[in-house]
Amino acid sequence: MVEIPKEFFTLQSMLTLTGATGATFVVSNGLQAAFNFNPRWLALAIAQVIVLVGTKLTGGSGADYFVGVINGFLVFTTTVGATHALGGAVGGAGAVARGPAAAAVAQQPESRRRFLSPWF
Repeated sequence: MVEIPKEFFTLQSMLTLTGATGATFVVSNGLQAAFNFNPRWLALAIAQVIVLVGTKLTGGSGADYFVGVINGFLVFTTTVGATHALGGAVGGAGAVARGPAAAAVAQQPESRRRFLSPWF
């Protein structure tokens, strides 16, 4: 019989690409929904912290931190892709407003951001 895990995230699960991406996704989108705050760099900072702390806790050395920074960017881009794929694009159908339509969209007051509001 398979035992059901008692934790959602563990240190061991967060040291994987899936775990680090999931933690970055949840924290950055949670901050966006709760505080209407999510600058473009926030998810990158969260991803880098998760990966570099994981590198430290596993006894990493100098070269491991360089690889950790690269992995942090991988976690960030995976999280951005998941957010955009699940949340949809601004305007509904993924169309990018250009010309007068873009100016009209830019003048509208910013609405409250949802959990899966696009970041860019």
